[in-house]
Amino acid sequence: MMPRMWPCERLTTIDSTQRELLRRLAGLSGQDRMPFGLWTTAQTQGMGSHGRQWVDSPGGLALSLAWPEPFSASPAPSHPAWPLRLSLVVVLTLERFFKLKKTDLGVKWPNDIMARGRKLGGVLVSRHQIQGVWWLIAGIGINCSWPSSPNINRPVIALDDLGVHQPAIEALVSSLSAAVEGLCQQMGPHDASLWVDEFHRRDIYANQQVVVVHPLSGGTLADGCNRGVAHTGALRLEMNGVVRLIEVGELSLRAAMPSPQGA
Repeated sequence: MMPRMWPCERLTTIDSTQRELLRRLAGLSGQDRMPFGLWTTAQTQGMGSHGRQWVDSPGGLALSLAWPEPFSASPAPSHPAWPLRLSLVVVLTLERFFKLKKTDLGVKWPNDIMARGRKLGGVLVSRHQIQGVWWLIAGIGINCSWPSSPNINRPVIALDDLGVHQPAIEALVSSLSAAVEGLCQQMGPHDASLWVDEFHRRDIYANQQVVVVHPLSGGTLADGCNRGVAHTGALRLEMNGVVRLIEVGELSLRAAMPSPQGA
């Protein structure tokens, strides 16, 4: 079945597409449960993971999509691997839409979209109960250009650096929305092995020594070898020959520093 088109409204400017979605959901009637989206290229206070602010590139895409869960009896997230699966879908959509090489794009656990070793974008998935209905909200941010070096403590990259100039943002929004809806239809335990293997293939730190850090303080929590992810979305970190599961949503990841020569 081909995904139907979820309606996506363009906003001239907004503090946060995520916050605006929540404001609109709060005003819906209990019977109004249709998926919808909001997008802009002028977001002033974007929402990042762990309560941090998302720094938008000038003219960068900020897209948020909301849809009700078909089964909402349990307060526990129905699919804790959503951020990983969403980031993978975004990478595949960008490749097809812009005809990029597979070597250009990758993913980094848990929710980063990477290009040539630098951050091109990110995703954020949250779950909210509104008037007795559980809604999932997916946020997607893509850097389109960086005219000057941003004040960010990590290397970033934009579509412009990949040779994509003046991208057709509205058409990209339609492609991303269709891809997310397609993912909604696919989600389930039966396809876990397929996406887990694909995520590992596209992981820029696959089978490398890595350091797990606290997402807010930056303090080191663990280090070991990145052995991929579990179907739950947890990182599989090998330490002293034992694989430990690091849960999504609590940690971030960075490459381990190389050992000094002669050490």
